[in-house]
Amino acid sequence: MATQTAWVLFATLAFGAPAFAAPLCEHDGGGSAQTDRGDAPRRDQGADGRGSQEHRPFKFWQGDTKAEMGITNSQSAEIEQIFQSTFPKLEKLKDKLDKVEATLSQTIRDNTADVATVALQVDRQESVRAELYKARTLMLYQMRLILTADQRAKLQARWEADHRKPSDPSGRR
Repeated sequence: MATQTAWVLFATLAFGAPAFAAPLCEHDGGGSAQTDRGDAPRRDQGADGRGSQEHRPFKFWQGDTKAEMGITNSQSAEIEQIFQSTFPKLEKLKDKLDKVEATLSQTIRDNTADVATVALQVDRQESVRAELYKARTLMLYQMRLILTADQRAKLQARWEADHRKPSDPSGRR
């Protein structure tokens, strides 16, 4: 159960899009710069406050979710400090991963490199991805340590409700 809870917390802040577009993010197709959940503004917003399919962190420790989960001001401040101290590293690793992925994609499109060269680029990409995921997972675990068991259960329940896949009309899963 503890492992599942850790993964749910991890997924709450992470999954949604390929590569790193997912980590720490929740998609907002274009709307306000900040929501009532206490999300941080996106980096790519124009004057109208709209972004281009950009993701942003879901700050469950702020806004309505904070109250819903019973997170105290002290807990919120501790979690925010963890987030603020880790997020720059995550952004830097994400940028690095984007560059490595772009290089690999170009190599594959060029269709001229030998298999060993592509294998080395794949190894580098996966190494950077692993470093990024490790940093993110450790951040989430530190955040999780601040929450009570009840708060973790509420966060998991919210995540499951928000990410429940719609049933197949034919009844298949």
